[in-house]
Amino acid sequence: MIIIGERLNSSRKSVFEAFKKRNVHFLLEEAKKQKEAGAHFLDINAAALLEEEIDILKWAIPIIQEEINIPLCIDTPNPEAMEKALEIHKGTAILNSITGEEEKIKKYLPLIKKFKPKIIALCLDATGLPSSPDQALEIARKIVNELKANGVSEENIFIDPLVRPIGTDSKAGLLFLNSLKKIKEELPTVKTIAGISNISFGLPNRKLLNRTLFIIAKYLGLDAAIVDPLDNELIDFLFSTEAVLGKDNYCVNYLKHFRNRKSSS
Repeated sequence: MIIIGERLNSSRKSVFEAFKKRNVHFLLEEAKKQKEAGAHFLDINAAALLEEEIDILKWAIPIIQEEINIPLCIDTPNPEAMEKALEIHKGTAILNSITGEEEKIKKYLPLIKKFKPKIIALCLDATGLPSSPDQALEIARKIVNELKANGVSEENIFIDPLVRPIGTDSKAGLLFLNSLKKIKEELPTVKTIAGISNISFGLPNRKLLNRTLFIIAKYLGLDAAIVDPLDNELIDFLFSTEAVLGKDNYCVNYLKHFRNRKSSS
């Protein structure tokens, strides 16, 4: 499971303020804590600062990579901001994200060909959000075929079936899980990803719902997740689930994880 830390998102008030004030200490502490907790990438989103977004990304990305040495998931709907971020990023970044809308794919293809990032592709097109697993699969297949036709290897494509809040639609979790299952069955060589915490938006005890979805999605083969790596129980569940599913020979990773937890406590 590839873990992408979600905490450097400008939708969080503390992050918004830190970006606004160019708070280097806050930025590095958030990045460091997430890496130490096991994140393989850090998602960075400055979109809430509107016209300051590009300047903030150009400020933050070098600081994080020079001090923390971790690749980033560039999270922006703005192609210009994405280009500026990819230009200064060291190593392979994740482009977050494209959709099945033809015009939007065309805008990002030059960046994809030039910088060769990994790509998160949302199951969303001009018709809107998918209302069934079959529709999600259809969008996913269309995006994958388009990217492959432009030289992108399947191992660098992450399909996001889209987690939506169950607080506004009680069937949203089931739709995501069934879509994930169908995509894994029909496109087995393409990776999948999800923003897990979307499931609990607006509800109490959000971590409980996040962990529940995370475990089920892991069982169904989810390859990567945008989560809070500082949620120790969620990360514990990852190692225990992999052990129970037979994906951890002799429980080596499970034992190592809890030895490390004990030694750092």
